[in-house]
Amino acid sequence: MFFLARFLPALKRTSRLAAALLLGGACVHAVAAQDGAQEKKPAQPGWNLETLKSMHQQQPARDGASLVIMSPSARVPVLEGVVDLARAWRLALEHDPTYQAAISEQAASDTERAQGRAALLPQVQAGYSRSRISGSIEQPNFTGQRVSSDVRYDSSNAYVQLQQPLLNYSRYAEYQRGQARAGEGEAVFGVRQQEAGMRLATAYLNVLLAADRLALQRELEKSLDEQARAQESLYIQNEGTRTDAQETRARLARTRADVIAAQDQLRTASRELQALLGAAPQALAPAKRDFPLPPLVPADISIWLERARLNNAEVKAAREAVKVADTEVSRAASRYFPSMDLVASLSKAESENLSTLSQRSNTFLVGINVNIPIFTGGYNTANTARARADRSRLEQEVRAATERAQAETTRQYSAVLSGEQRIRALEAAVESSRLSLDAGRKGYEYGIASNVDILKVQDKLYQALSDLSRARLEYILARLSLATAVGDLQASEFDAVSQVFFMESDPLRLGSDPVQGLTPVTSSKGLDPLQLGSDPVRGPTPQKIRGLTPLANPTGSDPIRGLTPQEISQ
Repeated sequence: MFFLARFLPALKRTSRLAAALLLGGACVHAVAAQDGAQEKKPAQPGWNLETLKSMHQQQPARDGASLVIMSPSARVPVLEGVVDLARAWRLALEHDPTYQAAISEQAASDTERAQGRAALLPQVQAGYSRSRISGSIEQPNFTGQRVSSDVRYDSSNAYVQLQQPLLNYSRYAEYQRGQARAGEGEAVFGVRQQEAGMRLATAYLNVLLAADRLALQRELEKSLDEQARAQESLYIQNEGTRTDAQETRARLARTRADVIAAQDQLRTASRELQALLGAAPQALAPAKRDFPLPPLVPADISIWLERARLNNAEVKAAREAVKVADTEVSRAASRYFPSMDLVASLSKAESENLSTLSQRSNTFLVGINVNIPIFTGGYNTANTARARADRSRLEQEVRAATERAQAETTRQYSAVLSGEQRIRALEAAVESSRLSLDAGRKGYEYGIASNVDILKVQDKLYQALSDLSRARLEYILARLSLATAVGDLQASEFDAVSQVFFMESDPLRLGSDPVQGLTPVTSSKGLDPLQLGSDPVRGPTPQKIRGLTPLANPTGSDPIRGLTPQEISQ
């Protein structure tokens, strides 16, 4: 009994262990069978662990110099080939909902021409009425007594009437008002078109800026991660300090937070661009690395100011609004004048009244109708004063719009000129920061510089690269804004900008990441500073930035996780 009491618990534990081993073997067998099935059948796109693994192992298949952006959903249509700014503009004209609303608005305002012209054309109307009349009639008879009799009959009347203005200033003012409002609608549509161009350019350049920032942050994260491992190795070998290791780790953690923020910014910018294009672009043409700086033509700012005064879209719309106000004044004043209209009518009546009971009549009438206003209680005077005051207000708004257009022209003209100088200065700053980083590393090897000094110089290099990327894109935006200020932002301007400032690239292969929205491409030419890596979990990884070569890593620790403070203290 004692032996059984001691043996039974052990037997139960052994049984549970055997069952666990059998269950584990079944799971392993099922996984092996599933892997074998996957080798026979290609994996279907989906959001699961196998998809992540396959995307992580996927290698770039084509060369190119473009930023590739994937659709966040398989249901969203995608655009084949590389989308540059010129192609994006033509797509936005078809799919931008705000621009499509402006087209409908312009079509509605164009009907004002026909409405105004209708006031001068003949007005024809017709009518028909049929009534049943019942009552009684009292009349004296031959003896002088009043006799009552019942009456019951049907009466009908049909007519056609034509009215043609002969001398009607109010109708002519209506015609002028329709023409003016149609012209105002065309001018407002021009404003909407310029706004659509700037909205597209801003969204496109925001995607490039966000991708460039993400690329730089990724490279900085990679460099700091390897430096942290190198500092840990030096600390273990009693050749470094714990302060250097902790400082590097703190800088790495902050950079990883910046990477997350940059990923969110890129997703948001890509979605905004997709809303304008109507589909998710597979590839965007980035700015050239050998960034050109062509001179402004014409170079004289007075010519730009004169073009802004004459051709600015908002100034044109303000002038057309003044024309509409002039017609409103004419309409208000026309109520003082008499009007004369030609009237012609044809009517057919049956039993129209008691005197024509059981009789049919056909009547044709031609005449002139004259209307002379005498007194309206002061309405005409007040209405005319209101229209004149409104016209005065709109005239001042024309002056204000002209001043705003010329001020914006001056601002963007100066932005183009100063942007050119700023780009050259930042290019020199990037080169100097690279040389400073190389010198700092050599100084660190000889014990002259500290690890903190290297981190500071590295941050300055990253900041200079980020500022240079932003300055180049802001320079492109300034040139487009200058074209908008003078009313010249058309398809030809987008074609010229795309040809001068953006790379031309062959269409790229569609990627397979449905969540991150990014597909990596590589370039054998090394022209694209915005290329993205292939890690589908951690997000895109930029290409190598010259001057950010990390320190050696003798420990070989995990390059993703790095070292924890507990490991450093040990």
